[in-house]
Amino acid sequence: MRLLQLLGTAVIGCITLAACSSSPEPTPAPKKVEPVKVAVKLNPATPLKGQLSLKQQTAIFTPCGGDTQYWVELSASDRQLLQGFAKPGQGYAEFSARFDNVSKQAPQADYPAKVIPLEWQYVAAEGPGCQKEIDELSAWGNEPDWHIDIQANQIKFSTPSSSVSKTISRSGIDQGLHYWQSGDELLLEVQQQRCLGSMVNSVYSYTAKLNYKGKSYQGCARRPFTQDIAALAGYYQVKLPTASGSGRVVDLSLNSDFSAELRSSYLEQDKTFTEKGYWFPVNDKQLMFTISQSRQQQIKSSMVFNWDGRLLKLQNPEQHQQGSVGLNMMKMSGPAVAVTSPANSYTERSFEPASLIASSDYDPQVEAALKHYFKLHRTELNGTKYQWWKFDLNGDGQDEIITYVDWCGSGGCSLLIFEGHNNGWRFLSKTTLVRSPFFLASSSHARWQDLLLEVSGGGAKASLRLLRFDGLSYPLNPSLQPEAPQPAPLSGVTFHAEAFGQGAGRALK
Repeated sequence: MRLLQLLGTAVIGCITLAACSSSPEPTPAPKKVEPVKVAVKLNPATPLKGQLSLKQQTAIFTPCGGDTQYWVELSASDRQLLQGFAKPGQGYAEFSARFDNVSKQAPQADYPAKVIPLEWQYVAAEGPGCQKEIDELSAWGNEPDWHIDIQANQIKFSTPSSSVSKTISRSGIDQGLHYWQSGDELLLEVQQQRCLGSMVNSVYSYTAKLNYKGKSYQGCARRPFTQDIAALAGYYQVKLPTASGSGRVVDLSLNSDFSAELRSSYLEQDKTFTEKGYWFPVNDKQLMFTISQSRQQQIKSSMVFNWDGRLLKLQNPEQHQQGSVGLNMMKMSGPAVAVTSPANSYTERSFEPASLIASSDYDPQVEAALKHYFKLHRTELNGTKYQWWKFDLNGDGQDEIITYVDWCGSGGCSLLIFEGHNNGWRFLSKTTLVRSPFFLASSSHARWQDLLLEVSGGGAKASLRLLRFDGLSYPLNPSLQPEAPQPAPLSGVTFHAEAFGQGAGRALK
């Protein structure tokens, strides 16, 4: 059909021009159509809620969940909207904004970043602020005073003299008008439109109209203000190799008040470099971390991370001098751990000789620590068997959980250690090729006792290896560690486990 159309067009052209070559011109190659490139918005609007401090010439914002303060860049319309706060004071605010670096001039230079408001949802000079979340809707009015809270399937209507709770019989949205109804007695209608509270200095984004038992009420309303950052906020860590072999530990803290800190610790040199800044979600799978302060200097360097629910992966690591290895950090279950310890904070420990027999009994703490580890690493339980000890490895007065797991080969099984922290347990390290028994050394490193393991099988020469804590974890592969000095620094404490092949161990379910 396409060919017939082309021939028909050629015949018509020949008739029109009264002449036509017997050899038609070759059809030119079609132009390559480039796909339309859609720019990725890397600085979207971020929902913010917290304390707003207004002065004559400045505005400072402190998010809920932290004490970091940000400069607020108010436009003329923002100042007009907030004119109810004519006197210096503090209030609570919910608004969407964009983050940006502050100028290098005072007073902005004293803050890690500034926020540029885009849309105000709610501002109030008084009230519970960060202490109270809205379930579905709250509405207020005065002359006469009235208040409504909607929660689950109930409408609670209150006045200074009475309070009544009604079951919602009907609710929905009709042409942009939200409504809730309870029989023929109560009808609440809410519309998205700016509303100014008259009793206290307040700004709302919804107007409300209530009809109750034939009487009409007018007022303002609030709806929930979603700030979904819980999945991203937290503490991340990775250990990377270095030319010296000791390694580099990278910690990233993304705080709930949008402040952030990146710390790189070089273990052999005992040096730590800290860079501070701010972060915000780009979408549910990406975030941006902007360094605004490095080595006491004000800078602006932004990093975009992809998030897969388990790991933060830095985009373009070479561009940020992170090398070809990249920067893939796992979310940890607790706050950042200091890599080095203050001098003279640890004294040499002594131990009574003891043979510690591993237990296969049920212990809720051991079970919870292991299941959390499996969840973090997205590993199926599959009836994994384990035995366990509790022993204080770092001398802080709190036992660690040491688990012997039936991930076994010719060289031995695996050891998972969980650190006691804030009355909970945090995964510390994994060591493979562990044979029973193994030994606690009298020597220590970075406050943690060294371990002595017999290594044999799998082609490895039978020998006693010394495992030293490197500031982050014990080594993964004992066969790659140095042989223990002679005589070996034995403390007298021995850890014994039974063979899994003989039915020992408790199945993880």
